[in-house]
Amino acid sequence: MKLLVFASGRGSNFEALLNASKKGELKSDIVGLICDKNCPAEEIARTNSIPVNVLKPKEYDSKELFISTLLETVKQYAPDYILLAGYMRIIPTELIEEYPLRIINIHPSLLPAFQGKDAILQAWQAGVKTTGVTLHFVNDKLDSGAVIAQKEIKVPDSIDALEAEIHKVEHKLYVETVKSLVEDPFDTLVVGKCLMGRNCRYDGGSEYSSRVSKVVAGFKGRVVEVCPELDMGMGVPRTTSDIVDGRFVTKEGQDLTDKISHFTNKFISENLSSSKRVIAILAEKSPSCGKVKVKGLFTKILMEKLKEKILVVTDEEL
Repeated sequence: MKLLVFASGRGSNFEALLNASKKGELKSDIVGLICDKNCPAEEIARTNSIPVNVLKPKEYDSKELFISTLLETVKQYAPDYILLAGYMRIIPTELIEEYPLRIINIHPSLLPAFQGKDAILQAWQAGVKTTGVTLHFVNDKLDSGAVIAQKEIKVPDSIDALEAEIHKVEHKLYVETVKSLVEDPFDTLVVGKCLMGRNCRYDGGSEYSSRVSKVVAGFKGRVVEVCPELDMGMGVPRTTSDIVDGRFVTKEGQDLTDKISHFTNKFISENLSSSKRVIAILAEKSPSCGKVKVKGLFTKILMEKLKEKILVVTDEEL
């Protein structure tokens, strides 16, 4: 696979990824580095004969021109994944639209705690006993994309020691996570029918997502579309429903919990039993498969049955 790295600073995570690639621990090519300013990461790349593009936003006549140049530059590398390694600039929506679930960021906290800048200092000042490192996909909201991996760290007795431990864990976790995505990629994609534009909502509408369609179009494994309620035989349009005290209940009071549970177990048996690694993109606000605090019964059972084998992403995390 081709990996393109973005960086703005020292480049220690970039260097860790590069060293792992050179040693054969990471079976991917780091094809380039993009920086938003001159920085030590740039020198690491040049020393290792990695192509570098320094795109400084202030040097462009408009934001639109900077973004179009960035998009064209990235396109030339044809990356499988874009890895943010201390890139201190908000990723444009246009780039996320082009590479959904293919841009990965590393953050020095256990998200959603301590989002944004100075996360290590935030954790220290809050007096928490544990913090950590998070790898997550990038979306339009700051540090709010779907979490891929996390590592917890006990807070030591000084902020300097904490910072050193965070960086140590970052370097290892980034390599391990990318290695896993490269060597053991998702082979099955479960996607909500409504996100693909199928009319399966109670009002006969859909929640079509162009980003979801982009992910589906570029997915290299098997794609399975699902709508728990529709696939159980409920018509469209149909009655509204929701989760009440952990039970799936229609507006008229009909309890469909057991029916959905039976459907989900059958779905897993028929569609996912041979899958090695599953990624599911589901509608967050759907009571049958939404993930707001894992409220959807379909999602809950998937996660309980498949455990580390599945990564669930909602349309709002995308």
